[in-house]
Amino acid sequence: MTSNKHILLVENLIVNFPDMPTGSSVLRGVSLSLKQREILGIVGESGCGKSVLARSLIRLESPARIISGSILLDGQELTTKSRRELRRLRGRKISLALQDPRSAMDPVFMMGNQLKEVVSISYTGKNGKKQRNADIFRKIHTLLKGVGIASPKERCRQYPHEWSRGMLQRAQLVMVASASPEVLILDEITSALDPTISLQILDFIVRLKKEQNTGIILITHDLSIALEICDRVAVMQKGRIVEMGKIRKIFEQPVHPYTKLIVSYRLSDK
Repeated sequence: MTSNKHILLVENLIVNFPDMPTGSSVLRGVSLSLKQREILGIVGESGCGKSVLARSLIRLESPARIISGSILLDGQELTTKSRRELRRLRGRKISLALQDPRSAMDPVFMMGNQLKEVVSISYTGKNGKKQRNADIFRKIHTLLKGVGIASPKERCRQYPHEWSRGMLQRAQLVMVASASPEVLILDEITSALDPTISLQILDFIVRLKKEQNTGIILITHDLSIALEICDRVAVMQKGRIVEMGKIRKIFEQPVHPYTKLIVSYRLSDK
């Protein structure tokens, strides 16, 4: 069950790139809302603006640029925040996991040290004080086991190139979720992963929603993924949200021609 509180409100967001012609935009008046303990799916074909939306919501839009619109995170307007103010919010209030998990890792540091740098920011013990390294690593090992990574102690002594893409994706999820952000944006995180790993990741996402009271935006081109775990879905086409509603209603009673098209593709694949 979702909370009635809207943790994120986006109104008429317009974003373009510097070399785009006047009057054209990659995001054209996008509006959406997200509640606590809700998973909102953003679906659409490649190039429709999903990833630009993800980066814009966390204000990592460069080289794209927000032209107008509002992004309210728990009542705070993000479009007017300074870089310093945004750095304080990222990770703690709002986080983004990218499609390519290697881009989130430093190739010259062991995975354990990279996870420690992130997890230690938010991890405190019962006394409210920052914990010893040994305690932090025990927490990391528990988190890695929770996403299906075996032998976490040994894995923490390895470098990113020694981990598979699926393992790195799960590690990235641990990193972005460790501070229990109010909003978590996941951009095509199951793309190119085998079905077993994808299911583990989807299970982890559902647990995050329930256990951390997190609102989650799941960006995907795969309607089947959205059907699996989303409460609502927004359908994007050419920079616009053309239809939005409860996932079952969108799937069973699509209204917009584009929504009907992607639903028919999904049915024909069954």
